[in-house]
Amino acid sequence: MTPRRIRPLRSLPALALTLSLLLFGFVSVQQTAGANTGGWTTAYAVGRHVCPLPTRLHASCLVMRRVFVSSSTPGARRLALPSRAVLDARSRGRLATIGPAGGLTPFDFANAYGFSSAVGGAGQTLAIVVAFNDPNLNADLQAFDANYGLHACSTSDGCLRIVNETGGATLPANDTTGWSAEESLDVEAAHAVCELCTLLVVEANTDGTSDLARAVDTAAALGADEISNSYGDAETGWAAVAAAYNHPGIVIAAGAGDDGYFNYDQLGTATPSPFDQPLAPASFRTVVAVGGTTLSLGQTATRQSEVVWNANGVQGGNEAIVGLPLGATGGGCSTYVAAPGWQRGLGVWPSTDCGSQRLVADVAADADPLTGFDIYDTYSCGMPCGTPGWQTTGGTSLSSPLITAMFALAGGSHGVAYPALTLYGHLGGAALYDVTSGGDGLCGGEGAAACGNPNVLGVGVLDCDYPAAGSTPSSGDRACDALRGYDGPSGVGTPIGLGAFAKVSPKVTLSGPSVVARGSSHAWTATVVDPFPGARIVSYTWSWGDGTAPTMTTTHAASHVFTTGGTVTIILTVRDSYGQIGIARHAVHIT
Repeated sequence: MTPRRIRPLRSLPALALTLSLLLFGFVSVQQTAGANTGGWTTAYAVGRHVCPLPTRLHASCLVMRRVFVSSSTPGARRLALPSRAVLDARSRGRLATIGPAGGLTPFDFANAYGFSSAVGGAGQTLAIVVAFNDPNLNADLQAFDANYGLHACSTSDGCLRIVNETGGATLPANDTTGWSAEESLDVEAAHAVCELCTLLVVEANTDGTSDLARAVDTAAALGADEISNSYGDAETGWAAVAAAYNHPGIVIAAGAGDDGYFNYDQLGTATPSPFDQPLAPASFRTVVAVGGTTLSLGQTATRQSEVVWNANGVQGGNEAIVGLPLGATGGGCSTYVAAPGWQRGLGVWPSTDCGSQRLVADVAADADPLTGFDIYDTYSCGMPCGTPGWQTTGGTSLSSPLITAMFALAGGSHGVAYPALTLYGHLGGAALYDVTSGGDGLCGGEGAAACGNPNVLGVGVLDCDYPAAGSTPSSGDRACDALRGYDGPSGVGTPIGLGAFAKVSPKVTLSGPSVVARGSSHAWTATVVDPFPGARIVSYTWSWGDGTAPTMTTTHAASHVFTTGGTVTIILTVRDSYGQIGIARHAVHIT
């Protein structure tokens, strides 16, 4: 059922030829899928934005919906869809591997990413910030849970709480622009991952940046352990509300966006948002920025592969000239937000060409709307949300609540002020799947030699393979191309189990004598391995265990004279430049 990706354009001449053919209607952009047998049918689809594009100081929701189209529609991809008989057999219950609309299910994500949704999360309050009100949210969530046999969650049992942007019970006006689909997706995805979490939905009065920021502050004030934000706009003008997204100790996640590197996917629209910059709030250094992938599953819902989500290549050309935005995970170097130390400290950081500026994203999960997540939404909000009922959705509005809920399932921030740090502490380890294929720029990871320089079209920076000005290939391919290790589109990668969300600390080993003579001076030395990029140890605190005052040093060695006999335990506490602590113990017998 999983579609293959379209190959990106290989040169500017190919781009010009393809665009001219599209403009005259001679080309049908399609994808091929495997042979359809035994109850499967062929269909063609594209991903469409649900909410309108943002305007200045207003955000757009990031949900995209799978829309079926004719085979001749530019950008259409061919899909194999299950028949009614297949759906009836495989779309209900905890082990369902096909959703009622043919998309992914809670079991698919649990199996692919390696977690159990019914184990963990108790006591965690996961907040979701949206704009406007979805009057059917409570009933729709119960129908969603009933279909899959999930732990019941409703406003009556206290699992679901819905408040306005100041925490009151008088809710905003009902949505008319598409945000209700966002609300259904966020809530149902979060509950599908963390069934025992308490869900707090904070509805802003409008999609204005100040209202949304007030809603985030309210979520923090009401005790949220995690806050998911699936919305954004180009970061210009967001500095005034940055403080609302800075609550140390709370996991605050935000979708990277659905319009590609520097929002190039908006360039073909009639009223584009500012481009050549990433989205806020994802670009804030205090936030976990979540990118999007295309997740390919086998018949038993095991992960076969994962690549950067990008309806790219020929589709990119369609977007830029014909005005057909088809979706790609967002990203790019910030224009004013400084990169945190754990990004600047990466060994591969120079190959991003971001310098001292923040790069989106930090981590990623599935976001492709064509193979997206089936949600149940009966409030049509004037039809931008789609036909009421089951529908397949995606965008980084999906990846953000998935990652936020996995943080909750693993116990939240574990006291780490800015939990993105935790993810970087696991980089390269067994807890993360390294996404190494694709990219979020127009060239989709093809590289300068294969793609040419699309930036010369004069509509902004479309790909990082070339700098904003000039014809010499850039050294910053890692900003928009998936490569081994950290990269802009997928961050540190995607989860393998919950290990990437577990607290990690500097590892300390003490060496020195285990038997010493009373009254003599002896020295002990510490060896520290810090997992966080760019970290340095700033203090060593030596507690000697004999009642004397601890010794504070800034070096890894210390001496001490024991004046009494017996056996004591030296306890060394080290603190690194991110405030993370490592502890070692060493038993000493005093003769």
